[in-house]
Amino acid sequence: MPVPPPFTEQDLLDAAGDKSYSRGEGYLDAVANLTEEDPGYVTAVVYGNDTYAVVLEYGADGLTGDCDCPYGEQGYFCKHCVAVGLVFLRSATAHPVEAAQATTFDLRAYLASLDPHELVDLLDEAARSDPDLRRRLTLRAARTDGGAGPDITSIREHLGRALRTYGYLDRRGAYAYAEAVADIAETLRELYEGAHHVAVIDLSARALSLIGTALDEIDDSDGGITEEGEALVELHAEACAAASPDPAELAEWLINFQLANHNWPELAIRDYTEPLGETGITHYAARLRAIQEDRAGRHDEHRWLIRHLREDLAKVRKDTDAQVEALADDLTHGYAYLRIAQVLAAADREAEALDWAERGFTEHPNEPRLADYLTQRYSAAGRDADTLKIRWEQFRHQPSVALHSQVLEAARAIGELDHYRAETLRLLRAAAGERPTGTWAARVLIDVLLADEHFDQAWKAAETFGANRDHWLRLAEACQTTRPTEALAIYVREAAALIKTMGNDAYARAADLLARARDVSRATGHEPEWQEHFTKLRTEHHRKRNLTAELTRRGLI
Repeated sequence: MPVPPPFTEQDLLDAAGDKSYSRGEGYLDAVANLTEEDPGYVTAVVYGNDTYAVVLEYGADGLTGDCDCPYGEQGYFCKHCVAVGLVFLRSATAHPVEAAQATTFDLRAYLASLDPHELVDLLDEAARSDPDLRRRLTLRAARTDGGAGPDITSIREHLGRALRTYGYLDRRGAYAYAEAVADIAETLRELYEGAHHVAVIDLSARALSLIGTALDEIDDSDGGITEEGEALVELHAEACAAASPDPAELAEWLINFQLANHNWPELAIRDYTEPLGETGITHYAARLRAIQEDRAGRHDEHRWLIRHLREDLAKVRKDTDAQVEALADDLTHGYAYLRIAQVLAAADREAEALDWAERGFTEHPNEPRLADYLTQRYSAAGRDADTLKIRWEQFRHQPSVALHSQVLEAARAIGELDHYRAETLRLLRAAAGERPTGTWAARVLIDVLLADEHFDQAWKAAETFGANRDHWLRLAEACQTTRPTEALAIYVREAAALIKTMGNDAYARAADLLARARDVSRATGHEPEWQEHFTKLRTEHHRKRNLTAELTRRGLI
């Protein structure tokens, strides 16, 4: 009697969801090397943008899938898992297993029955052909060293081999590298729990340096390496706190590591305040000051980093003036002024904070976060006229629909709404007339007039300054009762443009516009004009069967 498959298509749908399941149905021909070597496990590869390895596991806990595609690595049951499952089910249906064949082999019981020497030989043979298994066994052996305690030298040598790279690693290589990082982090955590804190300081520091260097040549776009590596960052700081190394030596190591300018990890002095103590922090500050003075006047990649380290040091020391000094080292952007204002406000130095923010806005009127900071302060103080001044300056330099609303809101607060409504429109019309820079102002002008339901003015602005496709369609919809002939022409014109781009999506959108044009013509008594437009369009494109299907679906033919 045939044994039913261990899972169903519904199980695949439940695991994947509608979208991934539907996509998986299109990948059936891309599945290869499907095997069921052990009951409960199905393995295969799927060819897509890359070659992906898939493992399906089923049992009492249900169906799970593992795939090394970007989506699968986030823990999702992806389309490749669905494809493997469907191919397996179809094969199981075509070639059912008889009940007499469907026995479950107890591998664990078999291994337990082996002589220890046989088991060692078997495991050694497997490790020789499986680098991941060999890495895990080597690390485990070094952690115990036959019961004599951890072999730190062996762990250090293994760490160097596992984390050193020889050229570029793609995403698949990055996945294997992340597994190596995870194994090393687990080993060092065990050493830490065994009170080998000094060894953990040395080993984790070496690991972080190797990873930081290697990442320059690794595609870690999925973030797996840095995610696993965070455990090493935490371990190093914890081990330093537990072992109490020489504060000056730790300060020297920390600043040298930070200045190596790795993209990762970003070690922060705040995580080392306990082991550094006042002695170490003082040494760190002196070294940082000397480096700053030595590099004064240079404009290289270290300038931002040194400024960042100075700011972090000032935070640790709770030195507001030093923090301001660090931030003020680069005032070429408005955000620096905002940061300074926020630091001073947090120290209850409100007057200085406001002064810095005002100076910053004078220099950088296009920094919206600075403008928002100032208007919040002005509003809280009842300085409505100053709020309006800020919003008007913003609008003048960079007009937008949102800023138009903010200007009018501020103007309303001081009784100047009508004046500023007229002024904003005057400014937009003047800017829209300047070519080629006026395109943006023209778009804002039309958006503002449409939002205020000044449809006729918006139409005239579009005719005068030009409008994009979206604006003309919005204008047609707004004016289809007052300008039915023009609206009808716009719908037909835009539908014709979509049809020329071809594609089923374009045909569907074109058909929607034509249906809208028909409804307008019926409602306004312009059916003859509509019919003339539509007949011409149908004659020109009558060979496009998919377009005809979309038109039929909407009752147009």
